[in-house]
Amino acid sequence: MGKDFVEAIERAITHLVTDFQGQTTRFWNERDMHWYLFHYLKQDPVLQCGYGTELIRAEFPTRAVYIAEKVGARGHYDLVILSPTSLSSPPVSELPPWASWDKYSPLVDVLVAVEVKTWVDRTTHIAEKVDWDIEKLTDARNAVEYACFLNFVQLDFSRPHMRDFYQYLREYLVKKAGSPKLRILCVPHDKKVQPDSGQDWIP
Repeated sequence: MGKDFVEAIERAITHLVTDFQGQTTRFWNERDMHWYLFHYLKQDPVLQCGYGTELIRAEFPTRAVYIAEKVGARGHYDLVILSPTSLSSPPVSELPPWASWDKYSPLVDVLVAVEVKTWVDRTTHIAEKVDWDIEKLTDARNAVEYACFLNFVQLDFSRPHMRDFYQYLREYLVKKAGSPKLRILCVPHDKKVQPDSGQDWIP
């Protein structure tokens, strides 16, 4: 079951990359990309079964509670695919919709978690934008089985410093790779800017 969902998210991501590089002006922000990803997942035969799209959730909270501006703040994933087994089994199936996350989240398995990042200008705060998402995806307390960190770079690549920024971003993401459960994508809207390998996924 888990393998089927991983293959489904990878197919959806392939569609999204094709759309992004084929018609860049289609996407104005990260939310647009979330909707397209949800659309492609919803159309996938794997998610056409009886449990349907309730397995696909947006802004799903992490199991772990993090110290942020206020104590007790959970992180959130842009999109997840939940385990149908954990959702349909008691006591989860018996919990009311208003049950607290403290009761709900330890019992529900996240098979796939996705974070999407768009880069539409040059920034010196790469670590600030990247590290938090990777922490949520790889923190063992959150028990995510398969994670994707998707970076879409939409810059004026006719300007050399924008190409340089893309290369710097990619190099930073290479350094952050390493978890066997995490795949990192870094895709420019202009295919000619890709590395010689033509690969968007960070090795």
